[in-house]
Amino acid sequence: MELDVTSPQVVLGPTLASDLDVTVYAERLPVSHEGTTWFQVTVLAADFDAFEDALAADPTVADSEVFAAYGDRRTYRLTIAPDIPVMTEHVASFGDELLDLRSTADGWRVRIRTTDRASIREFLAFCAEQDIDCRLARVFEASDPVGEIAMPVERDAFELLATAFEAGYFEVPRATSLADLAEHFDVSESTMSVRLRRALGHVVGSLVADVPSDSAETE
Repeated sequence: MELDVTSPQVVLGPTLASDLDVTVYAERLPVSHEGTTWFQVTVLAADFDAFEDALAADPTVADSEVFAAYGDRRTYRLTIAPDIPVMTEHVASFGDELLDLRSTADGWRVRIRTTDRASIREFLAFCAEQDIDCRLARVFEASDPVGEIAMPVERDAFELLATAFEAGYFEVPRATSLADLAEHFDVSESTMSVRLRRALGHVVGSLVADVPSDSAETE
């Protein structure tokens, strides 16, 4: 799965949100020793002076040094500021595998391999506790890496759909009712129905949005 993470509370969050023309990706996972955490990243930038000015003002980074420089890219060794949550440590604590970590226009795209739906909820809960905005951007089958399906699902919608699925709401016949789900989330049945339709609408819409019109069957 892939998650979009945006927050000034994560390492390089303020820098990535500063509208710079840069791409950042992790060379190595953060390493901690005696209370200090280092993070090695490679940066592609049109203006490294502007990037390093933003880096110097970034409160999530205590120190930085250029580890290597070649052409239009540089590798930096960052010292993460104290009290900044390190997402990768929590991914590992859930037993998941971090496949990729790279920047987006305003934050990070985190790619994780997991077989446990509960660990996804735990990671989203961790982000919520840390006031980190986290959105499920993409899910895919590990056995078929080519067939990736974009599914933009907000945290609350994912929790709703996951709970309904695990309770058997989508089974035939249903193993639970709309009333049961409404009671679980402490809302009315009509509100539960609307939330379910909206959540499913986001998922289905993402699946059919890119289907060309001439792909429909014709007589």
